[in-house]
Amino acid sequence: MSTLTAQATTGTDATPHAQASMGNGGRAPLRVALVNMPFGSTRYPSIQLGLLQAILARHSIPATTHYLNLRFAARLGWEAYEVLCDPPCRFLGEWIFAQAAFGEGAPDTQELLEQSGDAVHRTCTQLGRDTAYLLELRTQEAPAFIEHCLTAVPWEEYDVVGFTSMFEQNCAALALARRLKERYPRLTTIFGGANFEDEMGLEYVRALPWIDYAVIGEGDEVFPALLQRLVTEEGAVELPGVARRGAAGVQFPGRAPLVRDLDSLPEPDYRDYFTTAAALEHPSASGAGVVHIMYETARGCWWGQKHHCTFCGLNALGMAYRSKSPARVLSGIHELAGRYNVYQFASVDNILDHRYIREVFGPLAAQHMDYAFFWAVKANLTREQLQAMGQSGVRRLQPGIESLSTHVLRLMRKGATAIQNVCFLKWALYYGMSVAWNALLGFPGEQPEDYDRQLAIMRLIPHLEPPGSCTRIFLERFSPNYAQSAELGIFNVRAERAYTAIYPCELDVDRIAYFFDYDAPGALPDATHEPLREYLRWWQGAWKQPRRPYLAYLRGAGRLTVLDGRRAAVGRPAVHVFDEPAALVYEYCSSTDHPVGPVLAHVREQGLAIDEARVRALLGEFTARGLMLEEDGHYLSLALPTNPNW
Repeated sequence: MSTLTAQATTGTDATPHAQASMGNGGRAPLRVALVNMPFGSTRYPSIQLGLLQAILARHSIPATTHYLNLRFAARLGWEAYEVLCDPPCRFLGEWIFAQAAFGEGAPDTQELLEQSGDAVHRTCTQLGRDTAYLLELRTQEAPAFIEHCLTAVPWEEYDVVGFTSMFEQNCAALALARRLKERYPRLTTIFGGANFEDEMGLEYVRALPWIDYAVIGEGDEVFPALLQRLVTEEGAVELPGVARRGAAGVQFPGRAPLVRDLDSLPEPDYRDYFTTAAALEHPSASGAGVVHIMYETARGCWWGQKHHCTFCGLNALGMAYRSKSPARVLSGIHELAGRYNVYQFASVDNILDHRYIREVFGPLAAQHMDYAFFWAVKANLTREQLQAMGQSGVRRLQPGIESLSTHVLRLMRKGATAIQNVCFLKWALYYGMSVAWNALLGFPGEQPEDYDRQLAIMRLIPHLEPPGSCTRIFLERFSPNYAQSAELGIFNVRAERAYTAIYPCELDVDRIAYFFDYDAPGALPDATHEPLREYLRWWQGAWKQPRRPYLAYLRGAGRLTVLDGRRAAVGRPAVHVFDEPAALVYEYCSSTDHPVGPVLAHVREQGLAIDEARVRALLGEFTARGLMLEEDGHYLSLALPTNPNW
């Protein structure tokens, strides 16, 4: 995760940290400014720059991280800025800084707004402003901010400026780099990060003369090596992972090697973030907001190594899974919490190393630590595993559910079923963890019955957390859908139209694009998805009400009582009462799904004389009442236990 990425940063203490000898024959080390530009969120520091700063310190290279994103947020207002970090109108952040970046070469001012239609309207609604405000940001506020940045930092004290560029930080970073090279031609500018992966970075280096170097791949080892070569004036000749312009065009000897031993990396240095946030009176400084420490324990994806999800472009060309030892993870959590007095952690990993459930979360639970964690996981975790995570302080999960249709999940190569995903949602809710998930639509090969079945399942579970969004899949660079588009039924692949509304004609948008427009004749039309979308709007609205839908059961007196408040706003819940045999069947299918055979065996083990026909009848009754989900002969109870000690 240490690729040199670009989020807006501005520190208030612009004096580089103390310098030390680099062992280079008496030459002074280069003075490095690392820059985090808009639109990186102000609610967490940049792990990319924090890690690079700590790595440079090990090499005795002085560096300061400038959180210029915090400065821009202070100008606009903290909440308005955060809306712009993740607006309904995608690419809006890039559009806002496009004129500052490219001047007269920037495309027509109105083009993106006209393309985006309803998304622009929803963004304006969230901001409480109109499109005139967005135009003002682009034509006045963003250029003025770039000029402010030229005087807010003593750039003359530095030799190198490193920009991290990910998500919608690109144009802001390019804008500042261009003005810095105009005013301080001696400065060396280096870019890196997700927006500079593979041919994207090569195209930026080719077309934009104010970029001296691009780090392509993981920068932990390459970035300090490049700086050391610049000190000795060797340049970056034949340095894997570094692209630059040469007499014969862009010179690039290949990607940076992957870091194999993550335990060897230091913890990120976030001092400049907290210093800047306090000076600018960020809400977190007064206790009104929550800052999360970005934390890394792994890179790559162990599932993607085996079965790369068809739509996923994460990891770029660095899919190989590597993780820290559990002991190193624990020590890092304690070190960062102690250093910054912050107890909220957000893991940047793509997927959880299952060793951590016992060897990290177990000790944290036993020590009664008050940490709160976000983690990305795979949805096939068991109830017991989710219980262990909840007890250790995990409060938010991203399980990559994506669909409640088993057939569509197979088209995605997710390695999960609809009933497994429902089971995950159920136990995450019970153990106090919210779930970030999305419903994805539009896969080639999907059938109308996939959405009929998915809608039927969703109507059974309004008491579980709804998806945050429901969208057609994006075609992402590095995904199997992109790499194998023709054989998967995806045709006419071209850069998403928004790129032409942002970048000048000097850049080949097909080479810099991460998102692509496409035609997929085998995918269903939007009208097929509309009933699902309509239900999801109701589901999301129901979860915003003071009284959410619920489905719970109580056990006692030789019976089981189910309280069905899935339509809680309508009135009193429906009450279902069952006898002891039915209770045993229902509870056995609560932890996970089971076929008939094991259910029958379990009930008999409890000393009840019961035949298979009776068990089938009970399972059928629960399913008919909507209290159980059946899939391929497996049954899952949907009600949550009322007992808090399950």
